[in-house]
Amino acid sequence: MTAPGANAIRTDIRIGLFGAGRLGQAIAEHLGDRLAWQVTRDTPPNANVDAIIEASSGSQVPARLDWALTNKVPLIIGSTGWHVPDLEERVGSNIGVVTAPNFSLGVAMLRRLSLVMARFAARDELLDPYIVEHHQAKKHDAPSGTAKLLAATILEGCPRKESWRIGGPVGQNELSVAVIRSGHTYSEHRVGIDAPAEVLELRHTARSPLAFADGALTAANWIQGKTGVFTMDNVSASVLDPLFEGLMGDQP
Repeated sequence: MTAPGANAIRTDIRIGLFGAGRLGQAIAEHLGDRLAWQVTRDTPPNANVDAIIEASSGSQVPARLDWALTNKVPLIIGSTGWHVPDLEERVGSNIGVVTAPNFSLGVAMLRRLSLVMARFAARDELLDPYIVEHHQAKKHDAPSGTAKLLAATILEGCPRKESWRIGGPVGQNELSVAVIRSGHTYSEHRVGIDAPAEVLELRHTARSPLAFADGALTAANWIQGKTGVFTMDNVSASVLDPLFEGLMGDQP
């Protein structure tokens, strides 16, 4: 895996896009002249691109990976609900891949803050962490890819929580994850701690898919010249990590 680094956004980058749903259309509009082509399940045209973005369906990810490896093109995976167990082995040093269940920089910040909350909860078993995610009624996968990412973060920071569960009853070693599929909410995720005398909660609400379009472009630009498998955390590190410098009174 080549070393991560921050890139300035290129104005001449050419991007291929799989997907024409709400997210795909938002990305296409944001890309503007940078969009080389946009297809759903069709074979892409023979046009050179610097990266491709998968924003159609998790079931299509294995085929997109095959296409990216064959054509030696970096791949940004924005779909959720996919499973490629040998992803890192297949990618190797052939291309660069970014897996991003959520392109939002705000969600990347939420993940970092959630890790801090989990470490706080680990101090006392009466501090019980939880996750609530809400999406529109027609979303297929549950919980969302972002909720799974946040759940993994809580398990990392709070070792007594060994797994997550939807519904109850919930054991002391389990993290409660609640799923709502109702109405028109595009995306909302809450991470909280329920304590005997208080409740602490973080919330991220995306008003529309436009919240993710800029992050998709940033990821496609960032992966240029890199090989291996990365996450949106790697992409956002150059922006977010400096914000935490000096919080403990240390000099930046």
